[in-house]
Amino acid sequence: MAVLSRVKSQTIRKRLKLFIITSTVTLSWLTLLPVKLVQSETLSPQNLHILKLKNRVLKSTSNFTYKIQPKFKYVGSFSEGLASVYIGYRKGYIDKNGRVAIKPLFDAAEEFSEGLARVSIGDKWGYINRNGQMVIKPQFDSAGEFSQGLAKVSNGDKWGYIDRVGQIVIKPKFKAVMSFAVDNQAKAVNRQALAPVKLEQKWGYIDKSGKFVILPKFNQASYFSEGMAEVKLGDKWGYIDQSGKLIVQPIFTQAWKFSEGLALASINHHWGYIDKTGKFAIKPVFQDAGIFSEGLAYVWKEGKYGYITKTGQMAIPAKFDDVGIFSQGLARVNINDKWGYIDTTGQIVIEPQFDHATDFTVDRLGVDQKVKLAWVKIGSQWGYISTSTN
Repeated sequence: MAVLSRVKSQTIRKRLKLFIITSTVTLSWLTLLPVKLVQSETLSPQNLHILKLKNRVLKSTSNFTYKIQPKFKYVGSFSEGLASVYIGYRKGYIDKNGRVAIKPLFDAAEEFSEGLARVSIGDKWGYINRNGQMVIKPQFDSAGEFSQGLAKVSNGDKWGYIDRVGQIVIKPKFKAVMSFAVDNQAKAVNRQALAPVKLEQKWGYIDKSGKFVILPKFNQASYFSEGMAEVKLGDKWGYIDQSGKLIVQPIFTQAWKFSEGLALASINHHWGYIDKTGKFAIKPVFQDAGIFSEGLAYVWKEGKYGYITKTGQMAIPAKFDDVGIFSQGLARVNINDKWGYIDTTGQIVIEPQFDHATDFTVDRLGVDQKVKLAWVKIGSQWGYISTSTN
């Protein structure tokens, strides 16, 4: 969709992920694995968790702790105890102490899921385990993370799915696919793993055998959340249940998933919130808005962002230049081009001081499931912080 205003530009910017483009060197995976890295200060594991900015280490405060000092030109979220980072011109993985756990051998490296992480060497993707061993050799043009025991992969312009040993279990025949997912918020009887896929020009849903359980008849489709999924018919969005029945008629220009009982939907370029009957519980009066999380949703009002409750009342005044959703009790906010964090009362907990920041998350499958981490950027370098309660 064309960007028609500054507000829409901000909307798109807020919802795009950060991509770092780097030069790559094409190497065979067989010849690359035995290569030993030359030790230097940059690559030394002993130095990875220390950053000297103007001959000093950045200090923690009473409200947050630098778990890993800003050292890296790119970082990813921790998953299963490890996070991908750039070291030199390659990607590897660090543990939560900032030490190298898997050497930087890869042109790209993504999060671990179900014990495996997708990595690329040259222009091909494969999968490693948490020991850094290549268990599925790089052979795919594109690949996704493992979910429900399967991962989407493509060679050429067709997509299919592989299992954890790299065997094709659903043949590549789809123009586009999404990962398998279970809607854990749906009724127990409806909790089956489904994947939205595109066959020819239409989207439908398949089960793990590759059989269509909802026939391809939609222009676009998405994941189920709270028993419903937003789908596009023609140029409008509506919602279906897991039988494929249309529950909310396609009348919206844009639509998002249900979260905490309400879904973000727009009519005439203004956002509001609908209930599961399709009626607006909060009228579409906002030029930008986010999904509900922890009882609050951000909205754009009079040139600034604030937060509303599920009744549509302003809970935190609109005074921020940019914001994120609430996660782990905190939301990132931007004031005068610096990022900090507020709590659900609107109180600033971590003063705006970072050049960029992400939401606080918990690595549910990591060693310490209680530690809340966010990645933050100082200058051109990224590191990790945790709250003082961790």
